[in-house]
Amino acid sequence: MRWRFTDKVLSFTPWQAVVTLKAGSLEEYSLLERWGRPGEAPAVLVLEACIQSARWLVEASSAFSQNIEPLEIVHWRVMDGLRPGERLRISLRVEERSAEHICFKAWQERLLPGQVCASVSSSPACDSPDAAEPDLLFSAALVPLAERFLPRDRECLWQELTA
Repeated sequence: MRWRFTDKVLSFTPWQAVVTLKAGSLEEYSLLERWGRPGEAPAVLVLEACIQSARWLVEASSAFSQNIEPLEIVHWRVMDGLRPGERLRISLRVEERSAEHICFKAWQERLLPGQVCASVSSSPACDSPDAAEPDLLFSAALVPLAERFLPRDRECLWQELTA
């Protein structure tokens, strides 16, 4: 199985915000079918896509020297899983950052089959402090990237996602 939790980076501002796209894979759509559920990428994979967007923000912002270890999900508005042909647009913003910790807000937007992204920049929700309530609030520890991944491999994949 090849799961990819981020398919494309639409916009990126170091240590501030990232907007990504995630499309479900055929393997993800079939995960729940053996239990009689309709084909969809489960909601927990939607959450993982949000976490992965935060990882990319930290990795690229730190010149591929740091990563995150999630600590606490403060709030998560559970979105149904992605159905075949749908994509998820994730707009993520850094709320607070210290040398050891970072806090994020994220907004999820379901894109139906054939629907084009209205904008490749940050979503209005991500830009405005008075915007809609975020779908996800979470905190994470900042950790060395080399503890989990080969920095050079991640840098190459980042190039692919931003091309």
